[in-house]
Amino acid sequence: MSRDIESKKRYGFRRLFNKILQAIAKSSLLSGYMRSRVHKLRGVNFDDVSTVFIGEDVLIDAISPENVTIKNGVEIAAGAKIVTHFPDTKTLSENKDYHFRFYQGEVLIEEDVFIGFNCVIAKPVTIGKKSVLGANTVITKDVPPNSIIVLPESINIKKV
Repeated sequence: MSRDIESKKRYGFRRLFNKILQAIAKSSLLSGYMRSRVHKLRGVNFDDVSTVFIGEDVLIDAISPENVTIKNGVEIAAGAKIVTHFPDTKTLSENKDYHFRFYQGEVLIEEDVFIGFNCVIAKPVTIGKKSVLGANTVITKDVPPNSIIVLPESINIKKV
């Protein structure tokens, strides 16, 4: 068997295993602290997984969960999404099956951050210490420490 085929088999199994763990982690049957442990099995990086709470139906990147780092004391409310891969809409792909190229980045969530309901983190960003991201916000830029970010335009309304 060639190396290419063997590599694809390993990648396929790892991705299937990751999807199964993602489905388990989104479940309402587990506590928030158990969901953190399941995400750790998927490859998400934690300083101390026992200090992190993850709500129901939270999606942490399905392709590259290892690109997400969550520090101590973080709370992620239900429905939040953290994505680390994005289409590059400026450069078309040479592959006829795919119109856009994709690139990956890393998401770093520092200590004591609260991420509100249905918040979307959708670029390679750093969320600063002790920041609060309000419900339904979309984060595409770095958030400074001690910030409160809310809708309508995900602007920094107050430095704590």
